Amino acid sequence: MINKPSLVVHEKLKFLITDAPARENAEEYAMQLARVGVKNLVRTCEGNYDEWVFEREGIKIHDLYFQDGTVPSRSKISMWLSLIKETFILNCSGTSEYEYIAVHCLSGLGRAPVLVGIALIEYGVDSHNAISTIRKNRPGALNSHQVKLLLNYRRTKAFNQATCCVIC
Repeated sequence: MINKPSLVVHEKLKFLITDAPARENAEEYAMQLARVGVKNLVRTCEGNYDEWVFEREGIKIHDLYFQDGTVPSRSKISMWLSLIKETFILNCSGTSEYEYIAVHCLSGLGRAPVLVGIALIEYGVDSHNAISTIRKNRPGALNSHQVKLLLNYRRTKAFNQATCCVIC
């Protein structure tokens, strides 16, 4: 791995922010991610590696592309929150405490951290604390446009379980 992955954990939420794997190092990435319990890999930029390398390790790839230096659209945010809810909130298998979601963009400093920030805010973390947590774990993360989104982001209550009943 070019840059060491950054672990961001808050209660049930467990993320690894990383830079983008390449064909030459995808097998190393896949093995390391699988070793720590990553079951889902979200890529926010074009993948320059073979997906089967990750799938062979039991890691499902989710494509949530958006432009470098920008913020995700509402539809991308919705897909992201659905994955988090499915993995950490509604997971009744008892395995979610050992599962992580890895998120990568090209350098692991913009698109991936902004998605993790949105997840933290949705889970109830104050936006300032979400930003500082990410930057503490991933120095240099988030540009001014992405910080502005996080500061102005309002929870959708996507993780609120009071509106439904889940029986496991």
